Amino acid sequence: MRIPDPLDISRTVPIIPAVAGLTTACEIDVSTAGSHFAAAWKAIDAHCRITTPQPNVENILSHVRMMLRAISGSDVLCGLTRASIEEFEGIIRRTIARVVNPDSEKIPDESPHRNLAQWLAKTVRNCPVEIFTLNYDVLIEHALEAERVPIFDGFVGSYQPFFYPDSLRRSEAAPGGNWVRLWKMHGSITWRRVGKGGRQRVVRGNPDPDGAMIYPSFEKYDESRLQPYSAFADRLSRFLEQDDALLIVSGFSFGDEHINNLIFSALEGRPRTHVYSLHFDELPIDNDLVRRANQRPNMMVIGPKSAIIGGVRGNWLPIDPPAFISGAFEIKDEDDGSGGTKKVGLMKLGDFGILSGFLKAMAPA
Repeated sequence: MRIPDPLDISRTVPIIPAVAGLTTACEIDVSTAGSHFAAAWKAIDAHCRITTPQPNVENILSHVRMMLRAISGSDVLCGLTRASIEEFEGIIRRTIARVVNPDSEKIPDESPHRNLAQWLAKTVRNCPVEIFTLNYDVLIEHALEAERVPIFDGFVGSYQPFFYPDSLRRSEAAPGGNWVRLWKMHGSITWRRVGKGGRQRVVRGNPDPDGAMIYPSFEKYDESRLQPYSAFADRLSRFLEQDDALLIVSGFSFGDEHINNLIFSALEGRPRTHVYSLHFDELPIDNDLVRRANQRPNMMVIGPKSAIIGGVRGNWLPIDPPAFISGAFEIKDEDDGSGGTKKVGLMKLGDFGILSGFLKAMAPA
């Protein structure tokens, strides 16, 4: 979702940056807090690069939390004591919470999220659409509510809605097919953990500036084995195990190994489950997802220049598309490597803005 740049009205900027921009924002805030924090960020980034060529804030935060588990007493890691590591981790959480919580007045009336919501509002279905998102912002919620689409996110109540895991396990404990189910796999800025009557519970409310329930790291599975992350992971597994389940993937780089395992295990064990993965950029031939799609006919990878369908990779042909998909496919000229040009087909559904516009156009009038 993009808005006009306040510094240059001729261009636009994302209302919430992608993970690279979020990583930069966190690095700036951490480094501003002190030179020892700046040095620690560089050291942690170097450690992450041993296994991850381009580490992002999720990798950094996972490493910081592993440091917290390992350190004790007067130990020092990356130049930081335990108290300093806790402060380092807190700065990252607060930065994430701030950056992904834009002023609601800045959210435009027309956006890809609104297009998706309008499609959902107009479609007739017997089974509920389920949205599994790894984002912790509330842009989807804003859009669905603006279009008066009823949403269920696993929380129940009116004063201080609390997480109700039975609603994910038993269909009769959740609303019916005309509701959209929204599962926030990595947490949300609107969640917090509270104590009541000697018991801990997760509740939903106003955005939490501390970002206490944002877990873009391995700890979302280790710290919170009971709820809510394990319940959402279980829900994804149950969804994929349904007869003729169809999962459309947009904007996910398959960088979360836990979710990858759930998806690939279902594809291997249930041949009637299908996954369509839409990509903004072309995937290299040695990419792990490409290798898996080559081996599994029920895993389709759709890129801008090529696709893997039925385990076979091929390029899009420069053929005039049918009218219904004309906005998502184009023919363009490309350098042929010998000083001339050639026509190629370009599939644009990997762009979430194009995808949502396509869905909106397909909805009944």
